[in-house]
Amino acid sequence: MLTKVNKILFGADYYPEQWSEDVWKEDIRLMKIYGVNTVILSVFAWVKIQPNEDEYNFEWLDYFFDLLHRNDMYVILATPTAAQPAWMSRKYPDILPVDIQGHQRKHGGRLNYCPNSSTYRRLSGNIANVMAERYGNHPSLIMWHIHNEYGNYCYCDQCAEAFRSWLKNKYGSLEKLNQSWNTLFWSHTFSQWEEIEVPSHLNEILPGALNDRDGTNFQGMAIDYKRFMSHSLLECYENEMDQVKKFSPNIPVTTNIWDVSNRLDLFKWGCSMDLASWDNYPSNLDHYTSISFKHDVIRGLKQGNPFLLMEQTPNQQNWQHYNALKRPGVMRLLSYQTMAHGADGLLYFQFRQSIGACEKYHAAMVPHAGHENTRIGKEMIQMSQELVQLGDRILEARSTTKVAILMDWSIWWGVEYSSGPSVDLKYSEQLQHYYRALNENNIGVDLISIHDDFSKYDMVIGPVLYMCGEMLSERIKTFVTEGGTFMTTFFSGIVDDRDIVTLGGYPGNLKDILGVWVEETDALFPDMTNEVMIDSKGPLQGTYECHLICDIMHCTTASVVGTYGKDYYKGTPAITENKVGLGKAIYIGTELSEELLRKLVLQYCGEKGIEPLAPYQKDIEIVQREKSGKRFTFIMNHGDEDKLVELPIGVFADMLRDQTVEGAISLTAKDVLILEQVIEN
Repeated sequence: MLTKVNKILFGADYYPEQWSEDVWKEDIRLMKIYGVNTVILSVFAWVKIQPNEDEYNFEWLDYFFDLLHRNDMYVILATPTAAQPAWMSRKYPDILPVDIQGHQRKHGGRLNYCPNSSTYRRLSGNIANVMAERYGNHPSLIMWHIHNEYGNYCYCDQCAEAFRSWLKNKYGSLEKLNQSWNTLFWSHTFSQWEEIEVPSHLNEILPGALNDRDGTNFQGMAIDYKRFMSHSLLECYENEMDQVKKFSPNIPVTTNIWDVSNRLDLFKWGCSMDLASWDNYPSNLDHYTSISFKHDVIRGLKQGNPFLLMEQTPNQQNWQHYNALKRPGVMRLLSYQTMAHGADGLLYFQFRQSIGACEKYHAAMVPHAGHENTRIGKEMIQMSQELVQLGDRILEARSTTKVAILMDWSIWWGVEYSSGPSVDLKYSEQLQHYYRALNENNIGVDLISIHDDFSKYDMVIGPVLYMCGEMLSERIKTFVTEGGTFMTTFFSGIVDDRDIVTLGGYPGNLKDILGVWVEETDALFPDMTNEVMIDSKGPLQGTYECHLICDIMHCTTASVVGTYGKDYYKGTPAITENKVGLGKAIYIGTELSEELLRKLVLQYCGEKGIEPLAPYQKDIEIVQREKSGKRFTFIMNHGDEDKLVELPIGVFADMLRDQTVEGAISLTAKDVLILEQVIEN
């Protein structure tokens, strides 16, 4: 995709508009010491570039662009539209958004605009057009970076009008809309389109009603507004993308996704990006699998193609409750973890630490000390030297896996807008629970859309598949009948994509595939547990704790794998297996312990010939990428102790240490191995 580049990108955001020319020259010197090959420019420079509507100031950017070019560095050029100038907000107040409480915002901050403001779209498209005309063919330009961290919602009258138009296009008639939203409930039937208001804290959204997360009176309406807002912001992105493509059609375009959150339907966004990119800012307390999970989600946006890490911090953040330092080796470890999961570029925020405003304590490659002789500076230099050593050998390598986890943003919204069964049921946490079981078993996994091709996989897992219409259930049935293994959980098959309950009993359209029907669902309080008992001889045998939800179910054609050990439903099925055609469908009616889930996925993967790269070992992560028949194995020690690690079978070249290894190797805490297989056993 990056036709001008034959190396792993390594660099940072830089804000020349915040520094004098003498600092620029010093920073170019430091960039060369750090091994920087790529610089992101103009992310928040709108007012510097366009001080008023009729004037542009590009001389400073021209100079810096050419300065980077003379020093053999690439440029990722951002459109600066995430923070409009004060003159713009004052001259065009329709740009300013209305928040969910109904208050119109004043100028300030960033992402402080209405995505459905025609004025904002005109002016943001214009600045993108002018910049593309000027820089679209610059020899240093390798990528366009549109905007910065989309995710801002608005609830103003402009959005209400646009929402009604979107609904007309989606439903065609008020009759169909009323039916889809079930508006006979609480006398909500609409007789004119103008009666529809945006769902907010002023009407249908219940602020903090569910454990500090919003609830809603009407799930269908609220979910549609989430869909609409994601669509509106995507239109803003595409508006700017279309402008830059006019002048540089062969330069890839992306935008940096802000975390894997429930703000944007990322699979739809992936369709409009030439390559996916995102910003990774984990806490020191985050488990390594939660970070890997997000990398794999981003990789899934472009069907497994390599992605770009647009931002990460060299050391501490500034906005977390406790902004702990990255311990020695952690910056390097997290960077290689990113590469292991599919990144071909590692960019950091930012190069030189700010001197004022809210990010002045956010770490940077060059801290306030102003030189490279720091712990982090030395780690960054080591990192860049190792990337030079790797060269282009890993570029474009892909992760190949036979297991997929289904993910869907409408399901996410539906589950967490739901008023039952438990406030502690969080969609992303359930996905990560299953992901962690696979990742800790050193089994690769793809995160895919419910619309993607299932046939590429031997095993597909759909945790909490809350929304499941006839089309999806038929695709699952075909997958299983043709030999696939499908696994799903409690709170699946409940509603269709309108959030209307599928009648006839749970799990709705999945009943026949799973061979069970659910009579009742019990929600356990946080201090409560039940047990899953497995009597069959083998590695699963034993008694394990379970949590959160317990479905009380009956088998129709399924066989019982495990039963509950407590309460009035003691002895009833907790885990079932149903043979359908050539495949199997597994239903898990409760939240399993990590131990049991690791054993369970390992057993079903084993039945399909999907073997782990190495046995489970606490804190050790092993991931592979492949390219032109060559396999690159990343082995990472996320723990605080040295570990003796069993390597996959074969003889390997240690790509960072210029030696061959086989069998087992001692890996120090926070260290990384990147191995290329040279002899297969």
